[in-house]
Amino acid sequence: MIYVLGIATLLGGIAAIWFFVDKYKHKNMWQEKEKAVNNKWLETSEIKKLYKDYDLRWANPDSIEERKQKGYEVVYEKDMPLKIKYRLINASNQVLIGIKIKRP
Repeated sequence: MIYVLGIATLLGGIAAIWFFVDKYKHKNMWQEKEKAVNNKWLETSEIKKLYKDYDLRWANPDSIEERKQKGYEVVYEKDMPLKIKYRLINASNQVLIGIKIKRP
């Protein structure tokens, strides 16, 4: 009987640890959403300052994978407290992408 109680206590402790590890992982996951913007917003936003060393441009959604192979990356605006990354979309449904400018 004592062995059963010991094993049950041990398994209960492992289950509790597993529960909190899983809860912590989900808490730190970022959610991805889309945000509609225009060129005027882009010129006055913090994104322009954050990505000052990047060549920013708009790309059609179907060409993003091809552009990633050339070194481009999708530009996200991050909301740290809510853990949301906003993918920036214009009125033509194009996605904002950028590539780091190589300086000599």
